[in-house]
This record gives sequence, structure tokens and C-alpha cells, in this order.
Amino acid sequence: MIETKPPQALTLFELIGREWTLEQPVTALAFNAKGSALACVQADGALALLAVADAEHPEQRIRMELETGRSTIRPREKPLPPPVVTAPLRPEAGLCAWDDQGFAVAGPEETLWRVTARGQCLLLEKQGVAPVSALCALRGGGVAVARGGELSLATPDGLAPRLRCGLPGTVERLAVSPDGRRLAAWGDGRVTVLQTETLEAETTLEAPGEAACLDWSPDGRWLAAGCTDRALTLVDLDAGAADRIADFPASVGALGFSRKAGALVAAGAFRVVAWKTPDLPFGDHPGTPLDTGRPGVTLVDCVAPHPSRDLCAAGYANGLVVLSPLGQRDELMLIEGRGAAVTALAWSPDGLHLAAGFADGRAAIATFPKIMFK
Repeated sequence: MIETKPPQALTLFELIGREWTLEQPVTALAFNAKGSALACVQADGALALLAVADAEHPEQRIRMELETGRSTIRPREKPLPPPVVTAPLRPEAGLCAWDDQGFAVAGPEETLWRVTARGQCLLLEKQGVAPVSALCALRGGGVAVARGGELSLATPDGLAPRLRCGLPGTVERLAVSPDGRRLAAWGDGRVTVLQTETLEAETTLEAPGEAACLDWSPDGRWLAAGCTDRALTLVDLDAGAADRIADFPASVGALGFSRKAGALVAAGAFRVVAWKTPDLPFGDHPGTPLDTGRPGVTLVDCVAPHPSRDLCAAGYANGLVVLSPLGQRDELMLIEGRGAAVTALAWSPDGLHLAAGFADGRAAIATFPKIMFK
């Protein structure tokens, strides 16, 4: 008699997710402004572009059983379209959305490129005063470009910068405020906040640490930088002062503010690190921590707060990806750990898709049916 094994139940990700295997480890992710394409930065500098639209969207595969009223979802049946891969560029120095569909990305030497959602590479700037050191998409279109200590703003419909100014040192990170009126330029142990309409500097503060990531609080009061020296630097712009939260177990390679939950979340520890805003730890004040998810023995390498819900995605060094409500210990396992670290997480602008990149070259997109968020 031939022994047959019972079919194994599909995981949540196998039902709502898609996965591609790229040739190189994934080091960063970015959605375009429309959320129609995902750019996956590979270790060799090439971009792998994935279409977000799903021919077998989970919503189309959900069925309700008439007898029980229970909803089920059938597995996928069709193969996924392959990624479109560009020539190697220099995205580690900067990658952001350009207009609605494309991306701006630093290139070799002093070049700046536009990459369309279909993978076409167009040269935007052939040369400059120095290689691109940071990029940032502006509200309403256009990009901010740092080349060492020179900062310029350009609109999507023109190659010539509309504004330009000089800053001391090298700008390593750029971030635009939620209202689009201010721009933070971080580098060489200081942060300068400028007006986007004029590039006039409002303030310059000492801000120690080499920033791996930079984000504004929704109210524009705080700047938070995750630093490579196992610290998180907070800048209180109202008080005109900066402070550091040091001695994380690892580099704080990802952080972000959640508008819905009123929280700051960060990676670099053995659980999601979170505080309630605006009551953040500063000086001798401990702030209000938010216990989020479960503590463990594996480092959280990536975090990504949902753009409109009180959820946070967390990626671990063993490849596990979970979703947690901020301020609660509940967790939903989205992607099971396979040993390769999660290197990047990103939500689409509408919050319906979560992208994950891995050290073994996998790139994944989970598309959430509306029924999951009821």
C-alpha cells in the first residue's frame, strides 16, 4: 500500500503574499509615490523593480461558505511575473520617489538618474560639485539632492535646480517634514533645518551620531535618527536641544513615527522599542514606553509603522516578520523565519501592501485583504 501524506495547511503569507528570489541580497526598499511599483536595492547596486498590482489579488480569491458563513481564500494558481532589473547604480547614496511613477537614484561618480516603474534609466544630472550623498522626495513632487555640503531642490518637470545653498560638512541624510515646509539635513554631527520654499536655514543644532535613518514626528516637533553606533538621537526642535539614547544591543538601522498610535518605534533590540509621543525620553525624563510585541532572543533589525493604522511591522535577524498593534503584546506572524535576516521593510503609501527584503536575496510583498483590518 502506498502511504500518502496529508496536505499541509498553507501559511498566511502563502495565501496573501508573493515572493521573488533575486540574484543579490536586498539592502533597501522603496515604493513609488503612486504605490504601483516597488524598487528593491540589491547589494551590487542594481534595482529590481516589482509591479505591485496583483493578477490574483487576495480579494478576488476570497469565498464565503454559504452553510457556515466562514470566509476562505484559495491558493494562487499562476506564476509571478519576473522582476525588471536595471544596471548597477549607486542607490546606497540615495533612492526616493520621483514624480508619481518613478524613482530618483544616485549613480556612479556625480550622476543622478531617474528610473521608471518599468526599469528605464534616464540621466537627470551628468555632473555636479560632488557625488550625490543624500536624496529625499519632497511633498507635492520634486526632490532634494545633497552633494556633500551643497543642497539643491529640483521640481519633477525640470532638470535645473530651482534653489541651491551650501552647508558645512557632508549631508548624509535628508528628511522632509510632514507638512512639507521644512527639510532636515543631517551630517557631520549636526542637523540643519531649512525652509523648503527658500532654503533659508531656521536652526542648526549639534546632533552626534552617524545616522542610518531619519524621521520627523507628525507634529514637526521631533527629529529622530537611528545611529550606527547603537544609539538613537532625538532632537527637540521646540527646545533647541538634542539627546542620545545609547547602548542599544545593535545598530538602530530603522525607526519611524506612527501618527495613528502616537508613537516612536525603533529597531536594534530584542523586541520592538516604542515610546508614546510627545512624551519621549529626553535628558533625565524616561518618557512613556509602549510594550509592543513579545521579547525574545533574536534581534529586531527592521521596523515599519503602518501609515494609517496603529500597527507596526517588525523584521528579525532570523527572517521572521510579524505585525503587532502598538502598545500591545499581541503578534501576528506574517513570514516565518528561514535563517536569512530581514534587511528592509516598507509599507505602500495606502497601507495595503507590506514589502520585505532579505539577506538571501528574497523580496516579498504581502497584500492585505480589507477583511483582515476589520
